[in-house]
Amino acid sequence: MKKGIATISLILFSVAMFAQTDYLQFSRDIRSYSDRYADDQVMVLYENHYGVPRNTLVQLFGGFGYDWGNVTLGLEISNLLGVPVGDLLGIYRGQPQGNGWGVIAKRYGIKPGSAEFHRMKAMMSQKNRYWRDIYDDYGRNHNPGIARRNRIQMNDRLILLDPYSAKEIEKIEKQIEKRNKEIVKRDQKMRKEWEKGNKKISKQNEKIYKEQVKRSKK
Repeated sequence: MKKGIATISLILFSVAMFAQTDYLQFSRDIRSYSDRYADDQVMVLYENHYGVPRNTLVQLFGGFGYDWGNVTLGLEISNLLGVPVGDLLGIYRGQPQGNGWGVIAKRYGIKPGSAEFHRMKAMMSQKNRYWRDIYDDYGRNHNPGIARRNRIQMNDRLILLDPYSAKEIEKIEKQIEKRNKEIVKRDQKMRKEWEKGNKKISKQNEKIYKEQVKRSKK
């Protein structure tokens, strides 16, 4: 009997861990898409898609660990469940890093294997593809209006947050400014490396061409 209970407990724990992995993978994927752009650029995309004002996005970004994957998941779960994103943020920040989403799901009755859980997984799969394509398109034309495709207009009640102090906002803004500078520096470095590689290829092609011309004259 005890062995059977232990087995069932182990199965439930394993399922729960797989569920937590789903949330973390979604967050990592979105973060990898957004990391190619400055935080200010990402915020404009999110303003267009979710209808969330910049000051709220700044608070969410700082609260969710400067991670756009977490911000996205927070907004999507808020919209899906009709739960204020501020409540989700409060639960998330009260948990060890990486465990918040599993706790949130459990708190709101999203049990692994349930219909609600499969609905959540379908949402994450769809939004993963959506943001992957949006970031790719934005990289080509830099038009933030593309995020209005299939946009979600968040209810004002769901995005109302307790105001941060001026000191807290200043801290987040400084971090955003620092991150933006790092991204610009990274892009400049990549551009220089590309230009250097391109010059090297051009010289090699020129050398090959001269050798071909020289052989043709013999």
